[in-house]
Amino acid sequence: MPVNLMSNILVLDASSAWCSVALSVKGIIYSIAEKQPRKHAQLIMPMIEDVCQRAGIKPIELEGIAFGKGPGSFTGLRIAISVAQGLSLATGARLYGISSLKALAWQGMKELSNKPVSSDQTSHSQVLAIMNAHMGEVFYGAYRNTEQGLLTVIEDSLAKPVQVDLSALELSQWAGVGDGFQFAAELPDNIADLVSIYEDIYPLAESMMDLALDAWDKDFFTTAELQQPVYLRDTVAWKKLAEQPSLLKK
Repeated sequence: MPVNLMSNILVLDASSAWCSVALSVKGIIYSIAEKQPRKHAQLIMPMIEDVCQRAGIKPIELEGIAFGKGPGSFTGLRIAISVAQGLSLATGARLYGISSLKALAWQGMKELSNKPVSSDQTSHSQVLAIMNAHMGEVFYGAYRNTEQGLLTVIEDSLAKPVQVDLSALELSQWAGVGDGFQFAAELPDNIADLVSIYEDIYPLAESMMDLALDAWDKDFFTTAELQQPVYLRDTVAWKKLAEQPSLLKK
């Protein structure tokens, strides 16, 4: 993973129910996270100020800013990229967007590596990440950890649970993570072949720092205008509550 640990890199994520921020300064990582689904806008700037204060730097000293670019919460993604782009323009820091599903898969790999495995489980280096996309759909993607980094096996996708395509995976060699597994009964029948399933895992900035530092070393960070959120769903589909009678009946 990362070699250069001397740059000041900030990571922020608001793509899920969690709002999280991490900062790497001279190889030391400072982080904060809260599960507050509707308070991302109020939390994210104080969190950034908190980690900067603990690290003893000012925002103007930031060199790189990475953010969860989606897919995920529509509002959360807009908050994250707005803050990231605003800080970039104010400080000159370069930006990099990290797939929220890739971050979720990496979070799962790190957490599952600390859990006991049975004799037929060689590793947790292959993870299927599924997030609740609401509106009766899920976001999903599959990643394998290799010496070269995380390899995408299934590109980030959006589908109704029953239409999730897992034909590219030998599920008996994979673990599943993410709150999208609450719809396990609606997912393809072979989902039961997964080695393990953990619904209560979310992408968090502290572990996303690994991906950010790796991207920094590879010079993947760019200017602010070149970084955009990834919704997967056409924004026209995001209707107001009054335009969704089916939701009003619940």
